[in-house]
Amino acid sequence: MSYDEPYTFNPIGIIHSCYKQKFGIPRQPGLVKQATAELIINTELSKPEVFRGIEQYSHLWLIFVFHQSIRKSEKITVRPPRLGGKEKLGVFATRSNFRPNPIGQSVVKFEGIDTSSKQYVLKLSGGDLLHETPILDLKPYIPYADVIIDAVAGFASQPPEKLYQVSFSEDVLQQIDSASIELNTKLKPFISELLSYDPRPAFFQDKHDGKSYAMYLYNRNLQWNIVGNRVQVIDFSTI
Repeated sequence: MSYDEPYTFNPIGIIHSCYKQKFGIPRQPGLVKQATAELIINTELSKPEVFRGIEQYSHLWLIFVFHQSIRKSEKITVRPPRLGGKEKLGVFATRSNFRPNPIGQSVVKFEGIDTSSKQYVLKLSGGDLLHETPILDLKPYIPYADVIIDAVAGFASQPPEKLYQVSFSEDVLQQIDSASIELNTKLKPFISELLSYDPRPAFFQDKHDGKSYAMYLYNRNLQWNIVGNRVQVIDFSTI
């Protein structure tokens, strides 16, 4: 039997995420629970019978494509951020997005479904997905099957620690309040949680020199610097 034949999959929908670029996205789902996203389901699948019973589940598995991490050559070893980016492991011993097949999975909280238009919209939170990520499939998260109490997880046996306290200037708080009203979401706790884990690449995480960093979040440019053990948010202006 040959396993060389390619398979073709059509996405069932596209993610609309608060994360507009790869830089700064949490390294695992569930770390930043306030992160919001919407899964826009393709029109042909936006039917009541397709989603009948989905409201019984609090969480969903998303199977997706790392659409901005596709490489022509395979990468067989990677440097996990949890090891400071200094030690190489085989790609199958990590959750790196650079894989022989660029497929990922994340568990997200299911916040409800909007069926008011031709394209159904699933409301999600706690995800780690880039904006416009193609979703190949979704499945219910089932605790008795998906939670294995005595599982061993190697170097990632414990969740990452929060590294920094996060503070905001008065001007930035006004920007955040305005954006929270516009976007109908609570942005201050979200930004605090996101930055407390230090979203920079691992090789930056020993640097506390006050240099500014920035990432796109929703339709805003989030800018911060790190001095000592504190993150100072210095801008949250419209892109």
